[in-house]
Amino acid sequence: MTGDSYEYELIPMSPIRRLEKRLDKVEEGSYGGSKDIFRDVIDIVRMNQQLVDELAKSNDALRIELSKLPGKLEELIMEMRQVITFIKSSGEDDASAVTKEAMQPVVDKLTELVQENKKMTERNDSLLQVLDEVNRRTKRITPTSAPTPTRLLPPQQRRPMPPRV
Repeated sequence: MTGDSYEYELIPMSPIRRLEKRLDKVEEGSYGGSKDIFRDVIDIVRMNQQLVDELAKSNDALRIELSKLPGKLEELIMEMRQVITFIKSSGEDDASAVTKEAMQPVVDKLTELVQENKKMTERNDSLLQVLDEVNRRTKRITPTSAPTPTRLLPPQQRRPMPPRV
């Protein structure tokens, strides 16, 4: 190598071969001449024109539908206002219909149920006291028998057991 430097690069040859073949065809004029090219261009122009026509038609249809939209929105707003006024008026009617006199039987019944519940809890407490007393007496009578299981009560109902004698 005498002063001239050569650059080397590895590239795939298949794309280059394809380009060479195309170039040979263009040089030979084997593409069919200018008639085929003009025919292809005319087909492309026709397809383009069809697309433009279809776009224009769909654009017009969209404009027509969009022009209907404000009227329909106004109808919707009016109907929503009617629904809201109907709901408001029905709410006011219901509020005025429920009076203290109308609710009095319900309040009386609830008061009665609360009283009965208090009586039942008092009876249960007295029954538990009696059972505790019976349990203590049975333990005095039979000290060698096994202890009877006791039922655990909630903290508010437990009573302190007296010391064993």
